[in-house]
Amino acid sequence: VGWGYTRQSAGRDVSSLSAMDSSRRWQRNSVVLAQARVNMWPAGEHHLGVHWMSGLEWNKAELDRRIAAGEFSAAQCLSRLTDGMPNFHGPINGPGRPTLATKWKQRVSGASAEDIDAHVAALREHVARQVAQRLGLLHDGDAATKKRGADDAARSAPTPAPKRARTQGGEAAATWACGLRIQGKPGDPTPSGQPLTTKIFVAKANSVQKNQQEQLARIKKGELSVDYALSCMRDGGPLRRNWGAAADAAVRQHIDALCKFLREIKKQARAGTYA
Repeated sequence: VGWGYTRQSAGRDVSSLSAMDSSRRWQRNSVVLAQARVNMWPAGEHHLGVHWMSGLEWNKAELDRRIAAGEFSAAQCLSRLTDGMPNFHGPINGPGRPTLATKWKQRVSGASAEDIDAHVAALREHVARQVAQRLGLLHDGDAATKKRGADDAARSAPTPAPKRARTQGGEAAATWACGLRIQGKPGDPTPSGQPLTTKIFVAKANSVQKNQQEQLARIKKGELSVDYALSCMRDGGPLRRNWGAAADAAVRQHIDALCKFLREIKKQARAGTYA
């Protein structure tokens, strides 16, 4: 499936795709594709969880959420999104086992084939880059740029009070793991140069799924730390008091699900298995 990007599609949320049309195309990288080929889509009843009307950014966040929850890996997701990939049972991805782009073209009304191809290609690139990161292929360029941004932010932030020296890994190793911000409290610097705030980016009116998406996105950007979010959502903590969790079992279950999700991604990140 190609990009199919046109000027007519620029008004949609696929307008951001032009920035991705570069020589670094991870969805076409032979090493990345080899990983997708051997990590087939899980057998049984599994869903990508994406919808055309949800938009590109929401769909990216939903794939991230499901990958973090262990429903499938980035490589398995790339396998399912790519024509020609094998499956545990039945035909390869193609006419006999339609991929997402083919299904949307058959079912979605009011969307051009070019827009659908561009949207799905962006999702493939999103997960392909995660596979590349897991394989250690991003150490030149992308990771270096991220490190420079973090260094610039640290230099522009006020000088913090002296801290006890850390051993075995240092401050940076303790703060980040597998691209996730694990530690950090309000006032600490972020990659953007703005200090961390007291926000933990959840809303009572949102679904658990939406809150998980938002927190994961902020954690990846370094705008929220896992540990700080968990401290705010602990038993007797401020979020449970503000949301009236003591008197509402549904609210308790909601917050418990958020905590479980964050503990799981922290465990994976510390073990080096989060992708």
